[in-house]
Amino acid sequence: MKITLIGTFPPMKALSPYCFHLAEALSKKISLEFISLKNSLPDSLYTGGMIEKTNKVYNIENVQIKPIINWWNPFSWIKAGLAVKGDIIHIQNWALYTNLSYCFIFPIAKIRGKKRIVTIHNITPHTNDFLTKFIDKLLNKIIFSFTDIYITHNQRNKEKLLKIYKLDEKKIFITTHGTVFPYQKLKGFSKQESRKFLNIDNEKKVILFFGYIWTYKGLDNVLKILNEINKKIKNVVLLIAGQPLKDWSKYEKIIKENNLEDLIIKKLNYIPDTEVEYYFSCADFVLLPYNQSPFDTHGGVGALALAFGKPMIVTDVGGLPEYTKDKRFVAHPNDLKDLTIKIINVLDDEKLLDKLSKDSIELSSELSWDKIADKTIEIYKKII
Repeated sequence: MKITLIGTFPPMKALSPYCFHLAEALSKKISLEFISLKNSLPDSLYTGGMIEKTNKVYNIENVQIKPIINWWNPFSWIKAGLAVKGDIIHIQNWALYTNLSYCFIFPIAKIRGKKRIVTIHNITPHTNDFLTKFIDKLLNKIIFSFTDIYITHNQRNKEKLLKIYKLDEKKIFITTHGTVFPYQKLKGFSKQESRKFLNIDNEKKVILFFGYIWTYKGLDNVLKILNEINKKIKNVVLLIAGQPLKDWSKYEKIIKENNLEDLIIKKLNYIPDTEVEYYFSCADFVLLPYNQSPFDTHGGVGALALAFGKPMIVTDVGGLPEYTKDKRFVAHPNDLKDLTIKIINVLDDEKLLDKLSKDSIELSSELSWDKIADKTIEIYKKII
């Protein structure tokens, strides 16, 4: 059995960490090739650039990597469809622009007698824009009409997929999102070393908000409750590390109106892979206060936090609750009072922080890519 995976590969951003870890784990068990996108959308629409400039090009032993697909070039889509050597073609579905190429690749693969699997990372786009959602759904319907098996990351995603697309439930399987590590080898920086690099006082209680800043990630809610947290917890600081994908001015307005300047450290740029460890190592805990709509996926930041054994507070959205063993620290979406209480409780109890950190380390082990690879291979065997 030979498998062809299609997705993004380092040093490209987007879904590359997931694809890299999955391909690496599968390659130890089955014959595998990887067809990669050269780009997945216009550079002008990808804030901060599409390529991780501090990353080298990564390879996996015994896996042939073919960077073929250009988002704008239909001939590259046809070439990719004809280049597939696997008995099964397994695509990663997460963005509108990539889906356009899959509308060509899957029909060609079917004509060539290949079995077709799609992992759907985002059941709906991370925007409420009507036109984007309409086109995304249209392209998905085309792709799904040529699909043999569907994979989602959690039960909620499966239910949403069934509700929107009326698919055969027997053809939908769940494989969770594994723990994501940076590509660079971890240096094992201590909290003190990381804070020195980032110029953060060792006495501070650091809440980390990490990753691209989208509206659905709920940063505005955190800013609105920060003063209340500061009344209860001395030396609290919110570290915002990531690039805004929309206008930052609405967040800046909240900061100024509430006099939060002394409670915030802003690193409003794309965090290169070589620096990721500093941000997670310096933090007391990681906060994922995402909103209910339109978010429905797992969230790569949570998978990254597990890799560093970080305590987490998440909201009850998509697959985020699966990133924490202690469900007392799953907050209700957009419930500012609930979120405030949970943050204060965690920061005020060192033993609780240690316990949540141990939970994350255990979960990281449970969400190993080796186990995910085994489950994925079981799915392959069902259609081969």
